[in-house]
Amino acid sequence: MSQTTPAERKNMSQVPSWIMLGFVVGVLTMWLFRSSPEPLEPEVVEPVAEVEEPAEPDEEPEASGDGSLSMALVGAIWEEYRAYAFWNEDKTQIGVWNSATFGFTDRYEVLRGEEFDYFRPIESFTRLTLPGYGPENSPILFTETAEQRAIRNQKLNPQPVERPKRPDPIEFNTLPPPPGGG
Repeated sequence: MSQTTPAERKNMSQVPSWIMLGFVVGVLTMWLFRSSPEPLEPEVVEPVAEVEEPAEPDEEPEASGDGSLSMALVGAIWEEYRAYAFWNEDKTQIGVWNSATFGFTDRYEVLRGEEFDYFRPIESFTRLTLPGYGPENSPILFTETAEQRAIRNQKLNPQPVERPKRPDPIEFNTLPPPPGGG
């Protein structure tokens, strides 16, 4: 007689059933919460025909809302002090005094063009600053490259810097005289 006995199930793993349960829950969630794509209708915006009146030439440009200066104000200040700039490959960097932060915190890279100068705001300087350079109480902090500073320092101090004399080499192959003078 052959009797078939069922396999013992005392230590079977529960992991495959949990994986299957997670898969089924994920499929149901995706199926229930899927959204049918609705065609988007473009909004029709009426063109505005209002024309802004130009600002009076006697008015000062105002600071922008974030505390930095407006480009029109920076351009006006730049036109007055641009003769003091150190140019390298038609570029220079400047810091403009900001009275809200009490420092030269508005930094710009200035690109010199044939007809106009272009300003690009930058986070920090990549050139060396020249504090105290320019006219007294200048609202612009000028910069120069390291190469320009080295050339300027060489012109100010034309005498070569004297290098310290090297000490005599130590001789390792000689022995001191024996004690007692013998």
